[in-house]
Amino acid sequence: MNILYLAHRLPYPPNKGDKLRAFHQIADLSRRHHVWCACFVDDPKDYAYVSTLRKYCHELATVRLRPRLATIRGLAGLARGKALTPSYYEHRSMHRILADWSTRITFDVVMAFSSSMAPYAIRTPCRRRVLDFCDLDSVKWTQLAEQAQLPLRWLYRVEGRRLAELERKWIDKADATILISHAERDQLSRDIDRRKVHVVGNGVEVSALPTSQAQPPLSPNDSPIVGFMGVMNYQPNIEGVAWFVRRCWPIIRREIPTAQFHIVGRSPHRKVRQLANGDGVRVVGEVTDARQAVSAFDVSVAPLQVARGLQNKVLEAMACGKPVVLTRKAAEGINGLSGQHFLASDDPGEFAHAVISLLQQPQERQLMGQRAKQYVSINHQWPNELKKLELIVTSVSDIAKSKPQALMPQPSPQPAHPHQT
Repeated sequence: MNILYLAHRLPYPPNKGDKLRAFHQIADLSRRHHVWCACFVDDPKDYAYVSTLRKYCHELATVRLRPRLATIRGLAGLARGKALTPSYYEHRSMHRILADWSTRITFDVVMAFSSSMAPYAIRTPCRRRVLDFCDLDSVKWTQLAEQAQLPLRWLYRVEGRRLAELERKWIDKADATILISHAERDQLSRDIDRRKVHVVGNGVEVSALPTSQAQPPLSPNDSPIVGFMGVMNYQPNIEGVAWFVRRCWPIIRREIPTAQFHIVGRSPHRKVRQLANGDGVRVVGEVTDARQAVSAFDVSVAPLQVARGLQNKVLEAMACGKPVVLTRKAAEGINGLSGQHFLASDDPGEFAHAVISLLQQPQERQLMGQRAKQYVSINHQWPNELKKLELIVTSVSDIAKSKPQALMPQPSPQPAHPHQT
């Protein structure tokens, strides 16, 4: 089959959640089909990885997206009564590329990753359209509005409302829509045909992750490490660690004065850097091997106040055998049980005492980490999720087989960089 894959940013290297998901999808589909990929590049550093991604694609086209100009387009669209997100990604060069390809290629399937690329998928001629929303951006904007101050609160609410209406229209026009969890699917409006909406989660390469070792009880001189891993210029991550440091960390330090909180991840925002203080908070920043950084945590936390979909940062910590304490919003996409596979609470005091309890009870810490790893091993393996994707992309009787072409040899989809979400 000829598959056109549309992505809102270059899906390589797989060092954050959206790139990780898109890369695995492209790499898997390219083993049995011809994949044309058109995507934006919002970070000039990503051009260094174009040649690597090209190995998985029959053709690859990139469009430079300049965030400042895109923001102006987005706000102009908002002022004209449109949604900000599709206006942000509206680009003549992308339209030209897709128009040119469509004159030369009959696409069996057009697959769009995220709502940002849905308008392009709807306009491109093809036999079947598949939209991978991953999570519902409309709900994410609405959640952001709950945390924001005026005038951003108004802007976020308007964007959430307009996107929700567009999502309904796009789902109606597409042949299939994918969400990352059943919790996301449950957020859909009742007037949407749910028979067209499928769930495909993310996976974790458990065998490639470090294994947690048994730990002795803490002595008075020990410095246990509580850690957070994430891209640190992403607003929900910024707000999450700020909430944890201000509301939870003082409680933990009173009980365990030697405890350390490590914030690990690239591009730490100014607000994140300001959290580093003499009270055991350390902003580590980007690391060479994210997996090894997680393996040094005694307890991993995900104190997110705004969270949608399935949190890879949580899955990977669990897959490393680390006990995780997280908010209920961060746990929504995980079908595990609080108290067995992780500990979940939105109350700052309860959250802090959950961390304290795990730090003070090494056997329970070890046992919860083992149960967490077992859960991920059973429920979040890439091969299982990618099989679901294959069925959704190809299972339609009216798609004729494409004209045979010589498939390029495809390398095994092994990321060249450690995962960091």
